[in-house]
Amino acid sequence: MSVELQTGIAYALLAGALWGVSPLLLKRGLKYADVSTATLIEQCVSVVFLAGLALFSGEVIHLDFGSRAFWAFFLAGAVGASFGKVFYYKGIDKVGASRATSIKNGSPLLTAFLAVLFLGEEMNGFIGAGVCLIVLGIAFLSGAKSGTEPGSARLNYFLFPLIAAFCFGINPIFKKIGVDAANLPILGALITQATALVFMLAFARVIALRPRWKRVPLKGLCLFSLSGLAEALGSLFTFIALIYGPAALLSPIWRISPLVTFALAHFTLRGIEVVTVRDGLAATLIVAGVFVLS
Repeated sequence: MSVELQTGIAYALLAGALWGVSPLLLKRGLKYADVSTATLIEQCVSVVFLAGLALFSGEVIHLDFGSRAFWAFFLAGAVGASFGKVFYYKGIDKVGASRATSIKNGSPLLTAFLAVLFLGEEMNGFIGAGVCLIVLGIAFLSGAKSGTEPGSARLNYFLFPLIAAFCFGINPIFKKIGVDAANLPILGALITQATALVFMLAFARVIALRPRWKRVPLKGLCLFSLSGLAEALGSLFTFIALIYGPAALLSPIWRISPLVTFALAHFTLRGIEVVTVRDGLAATLIVAGVFVLS
């Protein structure tokens, strides 16, 4: 394995660790505000932080609204970082941080397929085993609710995380196109997150984003801000990772976040969210699946 690929994997692992911590911070903060308000606070913090980094690094002077890279970063923000994130957080609010994160991390299935189709990346023979592991993991999660509920109720229960998984599956393709066109990871992360914020505000009613404009307690604000920083750094590290390797390989690797979320949720969300051994097994199967895909 080349040094470049090892570097890309290291950044992908860091991104996965940060994205595993972020939903726990948000879930704990939801005691102080609704999910819509939390999402907007987190997104604003991410944009401000990345804007500061872009100014400090000098990458902001390379901003070109007509370039291929800009529009790839823009689409990554429009699809994954906005609609995907909103549905993901609504999933956290509905089914819990560990389960929502695990379902969302089935998205590399779509990423791997699109990477072969549009980026010309190679697909290895382990794709079938990876698919089976991920489907089995999601089946474990879907069966976690009462077995007496009809199938339509179960589908509705997991609908938001499933939509998020679809959006996040397309997202790495646009990121890869952008970093291949221009080696500007900080600017790419900034454009992606800023686009997400604009879309959240412009289509607030469509995506049922209804923040309550009231004072958020300091503790809640701190938790949402820390979640925003973790999201921003995680996003930046994915862009850096994609400079060193293919999306089909690195996208599954940064999906280690279910294991981080599950491990920490047991200790940090007591009294807020019940995490079962079955949830842990499902997270393990899904992560095993995405690693087999790589």
